[in-house]
Parts: sequence; C-alpha cells; structure tokens
Amino acid sequence: MDAKSRVVAGVLALTGGDTDSALDTYYAPAFVQHSPMCADGRDGLRELTEKAKSVGARYDLLRSIGEGDMVLLHARVTGLAPVPLILFNLYRFADGRVAEHWEAVAPETGPTACGHDMGDGPSEITDRDRTAANKDTIRRLVQDVLIDGEPAALDEFFDGDHLIRHAPSAADGTASLRESLASVQYLTLHRTVAEGNFVFAQSEGVRDGRPHVFADLFRLADGKVVEHWDVRTEIPEQMPHDNGIV
Repeated sequence: MDAKSRVVAGVLALTGGDTDSALDTYYAPAFVQHSPMCADGRDGLRELTEKAKSVGARYDLLRSIGEGDMVLLHARVTGLAPVPLILFNLYRFADGRVAEHWEAVAPETGPTACGHDMGDGPSEITDRDRTAANKDTIRRLVQDVLIDGEPAALDEFFDGDHLIRHAPSAADGTASLRESLASVQYLTLHRTVAEGNFVFAQSEGVRDGRPHVFADLFRLADGKVVEHWDVRTEIPEQMPHDNGIV
C-alpha cells in the first residue's frame, strides 16, 4: 500500500472506527501536530477525534493527492462547528505510519458568484506523466507572481480568462483572481505536492494585516491552470503546541 492509500485508510479509520486502534495502527508514536485546532501528538489527536465523534461530526473526503512521502487530503467536516468546515490536511508519511500533519481550515460559505461551492468539482487524477511539469508551473506561479510580485506574468499560467474559482463569493476568471490577490500578500512558499493534474501549494503571508497560512489547490490541463480551490487560515497568537503552523 502506497503512502497516499495508507494515509487515507488511517484518516478514515480514525474518523469512522475505534480511535485507539486507528492511532496505534496508522499514526507514529512521536506524531507531530501543526494544526491550530489540536494539541501535539497522538493524545491531542485522540482528544479532537473523540470530541468530533461525541457531537456526530462527519468527515467527507473530497480529493486526495500524493507525492512521495507527502499526502494532501481536501475534505469537508460537518457537525463540528455551526457551519461545515473545509479542510486542507497535509500529511508526512514515514516508516509505515503517519508522522506529521499540517492543516488549513475555514468555514464553508458561498456559493460563489458563478454557483460553485468550496469543495465541488473534479477529483480524478489524470496526466500523471505531467506531474513534474505541473509542479514546476505552480512553483513558478506562487514564487514569481504571488511572492516576487510580477503580476504582468500572471497571464502566462492561464488559458485566457478561463478559470473556475471556488473561493467564497468569487467570480470565475483570471480578472476576478487578480482583484482578489490585491488584498493578500504572499511571503513564503513552504511546500508543494503534485500528482498528475493536481498541485497543492502551502504558503505563508498576510491578509487584512494579519499573518495567514494560504492553502491553494490547482487543477491543470495542457500546462495551464483551469481550476482553483483555496483556504486562508489566520495564524493564532497562541497555538495548542510548540510546533508552529507551517
């Protein structure tokens, strides 16, 4: 079983089965937590999981991508908060266990101006032979355009104004994306994970004057970005652990 299959199995076992058995089977004893919602280690994960189960929360996996030892799960959780939550969960897999976890989460609002929600759209992995090229495209998009501030180069990465967007209240198209980017400042690209036509980027920056983690998932076709999902999570002043959020 590859890393992605093992991570997916571990998450589904944790959310839908016996908590202690899932933790012992799938999660490393020295599990490292970066989520702003959860204390460190398996004990913190156990506490959050039991809380979620006690209120009848439901976990729905929307899409998954894996590259080497890194796995990205895009999911919706209902019942844990007054409104559904959209999550980007990034995992590091090592020695047969889930070893580390990062998370970006936001309440689901919408629909967008074009009728999309924050989680709908394609999930099938295609074009695996283009994984490396697509990953490089997104790395350049985030680094050269979003971080280094070359907005004139934005059009290079898109097929005209054809772009499906899933950000709350956003309209489709690159013109709308350009307007949205004016309110955020990307500072650091931390990690990218790619599989075929999907590429995930975890970045850090500023929104409304406050530090945030930016989670961006892109779908590409023929080397161009055609769809975009994202979550912006404010970095709290105090975390439930000492591992940082990124």
